[in-house]
Amino acid sequence: MRLVACVALLVVVGIAARSPADEPADTRAYWVYEGGWFAKAKDGSWYELNELTYRKLGKPSKFKETDRTKEYVALYDAERKVTIRIYAEYTAVHTDGPTGAWAKLAQGRWKTPAAGE
Repeated sequence: MRLVACVALLVVVGIAARSPADEPADTRAYWVYEGGWFAKAKDGSWYELNELTYRKLGKPSKFKETDRTKEYVALYDAERKVTIRIYAEYTAVHTDGPTGAWAKLAQGRWKTPAAGE
C-alpha cells in the first residue's frame, strides 16, 4: 500500500513540476513583412498597417485575437469578415465564405520591435 501511495505522490509531484507557469511567456506581438506589419496593442487587440490598407482605409486594419497555438496566432477582422493566421514565416488568410480555403498572404517573421516602432 505504501508503494502505491509513493508512486501516486511521485506522479503528482512530477505533474506539478511541469506546470504551465514554468513555461516561458509567449511574447509574439509584432510580425513584419515587406511593406507592413501586424502589431499587438496594449489593450490586447491587433492592428495591421501597410501602405495599401492605409491608402484605401485611411487607418490600420483592426483585429481581435481568436486563437494562439505554438504554430500560429489567429486574428479576426469582423468588419471585413477575414481571419488571418500568423505563422513563423508567413501569414495565411481565410474569408467567411463557403470554400473554407486558406491562402498564403505574405512572407515575414516575428520580431522584437525597436524603441519607437
